[in-house]
Amino acid sequence: MKALNRIGLASIILTLTVSCEKDLAPYDNTNAWLNFIVYDDSGIPVTSEEATDEMKQTVYSFVTASVAAGEELKEDVIEFEVSTVGFLSDKDRPVSLKQIQTGKNDAIPGVHYVAFDSPEFISRCYIPANQNKAIIPITVLRNESLKEGDVTLKFAIAENEYFKSGYAGLTERTILISDLLAQPGNWPIDYVGNYGPLKHQLLMKWTGETWDETYIASLLNGDSGYLTYLTRWLTEKLAEENAKRLAQGLDVYKEREEDGGEIITF
Repeated sequence: MKALNRIGLASIILTLTVSCEKDLAPYDNTNAWLNFIVYDDSGIPVTSEEATDEMKQTVYSFVTASVAAGEELKEDVIEFEVSTVGFLSDKDRPVSLKQIQTGKNDAIPGVHYVAFDSPEFISRCYIPANQNKAIIPITVLRNESLKEGDVTLKFAIAENEYFKSGYAGLTERTILISDLLAQPGNWPIDYVGNYGPLKHQLLMKWTGETWDETYIASLLNGDSGYLTYLTRWLTEKLAEENAKRLAQGLDVYKEREEDGGEIITF
């Protein structure tokens, strides 16, 4: 009976061992996978299933970026985080990217951004030794054509000898680049109303802030009481400025006709 018990126990241990080996199989090789880290509006990383197109899109304007920098920028760097799946390496591992053509005002390498195959980009695009995360810097260029409208830079992780493309929902990102005021993806319509270029300009002028995605996220994730106060202050400020305009024989603030022609409200 004891012998049978020992045999039974040995069988269970063997079964568990085989099961564990199967579970760990993907990590028993030298392959590595690469994903972009995508965050929601609260700054929390999301899974591939949770990542929406909006979360994977960055709206960039040289106008607002220059306001934030306090100088007229000719180029700028937009940073994206990536993480690996698999074993670490004791050597730096290059990361490769590729542009995806959308057919909708696609960005031109060397004109709107530093090309992914350029020495400048390659030298800065890698996973450091013994690390599983890194910042990938995309350099955007201020070309005159951006004053006419935005261009689309959609790109994805490209497989190389060091990395395979990771989870389907976390391997692509998009930047909309312009030299105009553009609506941020997280525009707080519940607090400041519909978007308009003139309203955006007034918000920047009156608050000294850029009102870009980063600033808006800080508002939405911050003190709700302050956001309520800010909305009330903006409403009062608009009323004061409109009163001055009417006294000068001017109309109240309105968006341009091509932007809807709506009276600005908060």
